[in-house]
Amino acid sequence: AIKSYHCLCSGNVLGSIGSKAVRSARLSIVSGNDNTRTFVSMVTGQEAFTLLLVKACYHLTGLDGTQDGSFTFAEVRPLTGRTHQIRVHLASLGRALVSDAAYGYQAFAVESRWCPRLFLHC
Repeated sequence: AIKSYHCLCSGNVLGSIGSKAVRSARLSIVSGNDNTRTFVSMVTGQEAFTLLLVKACYHLTGLDGTQDGSFTFAEVRPLTGRTHQIRVHLASLGRALVSDAAYGYQAFAVESRWCPRLFLHC
């Protein structure tokens, strides 16, 4: 059985409520001293597929006092089992998971104030 996760990602909405898409990309892993990072690589990566199902879309104002935010609540199903696959696929679309310090670092400082954990749950 394919495992399902629920997540909240930031950035422009992924689509209208009820829309489905399959994200595919070749992913490579780089291991460092303190962490492992995965990135999209057309040359060295292994093919990975993730099914995205849009459940809800949100547009919030004044998250940090200066800017508005758009978010998508989605069900995601990794069809392959690559390291950090869901996180990398969404970040590569410009829709990083809320409070993702590794792949959504640009918004992490603001998002971690109202969501202290990575917003990805099974």
